[in-house]
Amino acid sequence: MPKAHGIAVRRQIQGAAKSAGIPAGFRPHSLRHAFASTLLSRGVPITDVARWMGHKDIRETYMTYSHFMPEAEDRGVTVLDAEYAEWSAAA
Repeated sequence: MPKAHGIAVRRQIQGAAKSAGIPAGFRPHSLRHAFASTLLSRGVPITDVARWMGHKDIRETYMTYSHFMPEAEDRGVTVLDAEYAEWSAAA
């Protein structure tokens, strides 16, 4: 896309955002971050989000967005505790 066209598109998007009451400083790229952070914070697997974002290496997704998954460790512990309880009950 020619640079002049990109600038025109950006201005249109920023104008629409302003009309919609979206705070100043909004950038179209913000939508990418909102997409990824929302999905990850609601438990969508990072492998899926990385693929949808077009990241060739999941480490890029992890390094950028892992702070949106603080409960992932707690979920992991809960799953392992439940599995251990099943094993213990079967023994």
